[in-house]
Amino acid sequence: MPFMVLVCLLLTACDKDDVLPARPMEWSYEIITPANVQFLKSTTDVSPSYFFETNGKGGDMVMTCENYDVLNPISGDSYVYDCGWATLKIEGSQVKIHFAPSTPDDVALTHEEIQISANDGDRKVYTLIGFSRVINEEGPTDPQPEGLPEEAKFKMIMSEYTPFMKIESPLPAPLDLITFRITDINGEYSPIDIPEFTHYYDSIVWSADDFPHTFKVAENKVSAESAETHITTQWSSHFFKSGTVKSHLKGYRDGKVEYETSHRITLYDRNFLGLEWGAINLQKPTNLTAYCLLDRNYEYKLYDIVAKGYNPYSRFVPVNHKLLPDADFLPTTKKAVMILMENSIGTGENANGKESLFKCLPEKGVVAERYWENETTRMLMLHQLPDEEELAEESFYLHIEPK
Repeated sequence: MPFMVLVCLLLTACDKDDVLPARPMEWSYEIITPANVQFLKSTTDVSPSYFFETNGKGGDMVMTCENYDVLNPISGDSYVYDCGWATLKIEGSQVKIHFAPSTPDDVALTHEEIQISANDGDRKVYTLIGFSRVINEEGPTDPQPEGLPEEAKFKMIMSEYTPFMKIESPLPAPLDLITFRITDINGEYSPIDIPEFTHYYDSIVWSADDFPHTFKVAENKVSAESAETHITTQWSSHFFKSGTVKSHLKGYRDGKVEYETSHRITLYDRNFLGLEWGAINLQKPTNLTAYCLLDRNYEYKLYDIVAKGYNPYSRFVPVNHKLLPDADFLPTTKKAVMILMENSIGTGENANGKESLFKCLPEKGVVAERYWENETTRMLMLHQLPDEEELAEESFYLHIEPK
């Protein structure tokens, strides 16, 4: 069984006052089934990566971190990651990887990337493990598999995130604006030129597990008169709940998925979704329309945290982005608030008597219908009654205050 030692030199984000970098992670790996799994390559960029490949016939391998005794969970509190054809399990300082045998309906070429981390005091160090499955009859291939050249492959990365109210935050949260990019397989991004890999597909489509909609990133339109390529190399979206979002970019040709890569991003709640009490906009408060490209059922107008008598509050108001008639939009606003809260906190409780807990409610024209709370925040679904004098349209929205 092949046995090698890797030294992963990582650059990690650190506090401004830090002088010494965190200790790099030192790895060894053992491929238990060398006939079906092989090491491809490693890179030592800002985010170093290590790549393995399996031929779809099943297999196992173990990676061991030699200088950190305990590795962090992969996502949340989970030490297990399962993408269907590969399972990673963290046990102490080891990452145990099992590759399941393929089935006749599986995509011929699939790629996954998982980030593994450990703590060095208050700092974190990272290793990126990439693994591909290439289904053929002759075992693992070279990095450029026959039938699909290297220039046909692509990957998806998170470029940046903009926190709600543009606060400083080390981690992305729900309601932040997350920006993604499509790059070539080496991570090279082309904002102007049409990338070479687009020519191999009729379309490239972005989707995510448990999300109802998709977003077309690239499309080739061919007719007798012309041929056109349309591509969005960078796009942005909000997400309305915390947790890990596993999304996919799939390259289609003749209606069949020819290549697929996946990406995982974990969104962490602040005080409430993306809200963090402490930042108050007293100068020029604005509102932001939050949308999700993969769930276009609802949009929300998010109001900056402002203060009334030194008491902060915010509002989330459903947006009529589908231009529904007023009679149809009213029940939609209530459902939009309920869906947002059910996905983040729960169904809540009756709001009778809860108004006294809030300091910044409107003095008239609203009825409290539903109440929620967590450790730091109280939320109230308000029914805005119609008022011709105040030009107020009937609707439902969410009023939010700190405890």
